[in-house]
Amino acid sequence: MGSEATKIVDGRQHRTTRSRTAICEACLDLVEEGVLRPSADEIAERAGVSRRSIFNHFGDLAELYDAVVEVGLERCAPLLEEIPSDQPVSLRVDQVVRIRSRFLEAMAPFTRALTAQALVGPASDQARRASKEATRFQHANIERLFQKELARLDPIDRAETLEAISASMAPLLWETLRRNRGLSAARARAVMKRMLEAILRDALGDAWR
Repeated sequence: MGSEATKIVDGRQHRTTRSRTAICEACLDLVEEGVLRPSADEIAERAGVSRRSIFNHFGDLAELYDAVVEVGLERCAPLLEEIPSDQPVSLRVDQVVRIRSRFLEAMAPFTRALTAQALVGPASDQARRASKEATRFQHANIERLFQKELARLDPIDRAETLEAISASMAPLLWETLRRNRGLSAARARAVMKRMLEAILRDALGDAWR
């Protein structure tokens, strides 16, 4: 393939990537504004493309939703920080609560959209799968972060403690505290920390400090 032909192909690929990204970003922006299940027409208008263009880039809304999940996680990924697992457990608790609450607050509109889409909509399967994958990712991170403490427990206690810690930092719990209970982000963060400390204290006694 000659250099001119290569430039043409590269240019088309760049425009395709740019258009796909614009469509995903438009969908996320609508979600952040409270439109939990944006229609193709709404997405097209926000992205500045035709409705037909959406389905040229994505086979259906379910495929679009898969791409939007990826872009949404990329958008909030900078809010996550690596926490050294060799720090004192009390310091790890402080850090994971601070980082996790900041991430959940940023992801709150997306969490609501996932919940709504999982209940009804053309991308319900994708929404449920995205929620499960996010939960597995969080579960694995928590297990790594508190590996030393969890190793002291017998298998049943270890499994139950890990599940309890994971539940204390779940997106839907944060949503309950912030929207249903009306707590400020600071108060919700304090509740999360209290729950995490209580779980560790119950499992490890004074050794958790």
